[in-house]
Formats: sequence, C-alpha cells, structure tokens
Amino acid sequence: MDKHLITREIGIDMGHRVTYHGSKCKNLHGHRYTIQATCEGELFKEGEQQGMVLDFGFLKEEMMQQIDEPCDHGTTLWLEDPILRSVLTDEQFTMCVRGINSAGKALLVLNEVFTKLYVVPFVPTAENLAKHWFERLAPRVSNRTNGQAKLLKIKVWETPNCSAEYLI
Repeated sequence: MDKHLITREIGIDMGHRVTYHGSKCKNLHGHRYTIQATCEGELFKEGEQQGMVLDFGFLKEEMMQQIDEPCDHGTTLWLEDPILRSVLTDEQFTMCVRGINSAGKALLVLNEVFTKLYVVPFVPTAENLAKHWFERLAPRVSNRTNGQAKLLKIKVWETPNCSAEYLI
C-alpha cells in the first residue's frame, strides 16, 4: 500500500495572551498565525478525488470552518483568565463555563467588548492550539474521505521563527 502526504496551509490573525507568563506574552497581543494541516493516506482510485489523498479544496474548506471561522480576527482566551470576568457579564461567563464543561471544547462568544471571543479550556499557547485544532479537524478529514485518509499533524506558526506541532 502506497501512502502519500499532503499539506494545506491557511493564515489567521488572532489575539491571545499567556495569562501567567513571566514576559510580555502575559499582555493581550496578536499574531499572524500560519496553520499547516498534513494528511496521510492512499490515493483514491476512482471518483471525484481520483489520484488524490484528499482534495486540497476540501481540506481548505474544513480548515476554514474549524479554524478560520471561529478564530480569525478574534481573541482567544483561557476560561480561567481573570480578564474574562471584566469583559463578560455574569450570564455570559456562566454560559462559557457550562458550555465548555459540557462539551469539553471551546466556545465562541460575541459581546460588545470582544466582538469575537473564543474561550478555551486551556492556556492558548501555540502547542495547545495545535492540539485543539487537530482535534477539531481530524474527524472532518476522516469523514471527507470515508476513513481513507487521516490527519497526521497540525503545525502552528505563531511567528515566522516559532512553531509548534501536534501529531498522532
């Protein structure tokens, strides 16, 4: 069985902070993230994706839905970040806690301070974001290929010089 690898890349602009970090990363700031998704699989022998592991357009569509839509031009904060209490109403904060606890994932909140706020149950470092985005994207890749291809890794470039990877 021949195995092939494909990689698709997207870029997003997103704010975050590493709440208790000892450097300037504890301040609210933003990055131009580059996210690369690498998939592995055999080539389709027939149909629309014949000769492909997964159509690049399909992979882009899934990356846009799972990563770009909730995160691009927004701010991602950890559920336990004290800043949340100052920007969310009690009702919004309670909704975040309940939503994240029941789903174990992230929650998109729209309010008047952060018009696009993505609340996550982890400190939003490049390493944690790589794992999170991997977990969101992996089932979508499997579904798009009827289990023939799998997401192998997600690589997150936080700056042109710094990246983190999550792989199986």
